[in-house]
Amino acid sequence: MAESFSQEIGVLQDGLTIQIPMFYKLMASMLTVAVIPIFLLGIVSAGDAGSVIATFGLQNSIIIMTVLTVLVVFMWSFFLAKSITNPVEQLAKAATSASQGDLTNVEITVTSNDEIGELAVAFNRLINSYRILDTLARDDAE
Repeated sequence: MAESFSQEIGVLQDGLTIQIPMFYKLMASMLTVAVIPIFLLGIVSAGDAGSVIATFGLQNSIIIMTVLTVLVVFMWSFFLAKSITNPVEQLAKAATSASQGDLTNVEITVTSNDEIGELAVAFNRLINSYRILDTLARDDAE
């Protein structure tokens, strides 16, 4: 889902694409995480905060809000880390295969329009150039 969202936001009406650098994606996610406690406090204050505090107690209410915030932060961090590390791991596996001479299944599917996507496109160009040089070397050997 995140990959399709990244692609949809990067394509404009006339087929032009914009690139959203990884820095800005990380900055937006950090700001989102920073707003979570404020959002939770807003929910508590919009409702009858006295009844929530009376039900759980002040100390328990603070602990519950802290645990919820930490849980959301960990889930968001895990999602963000996976969205960054999975393409890098795929590139590493493909590079290892290519370095051992196995050029089958080393084509990387480009799923994002950021720096990692640019790296995948450059890697695919490198592999195509290597295949051409390998074919030319075999033709010269014959």
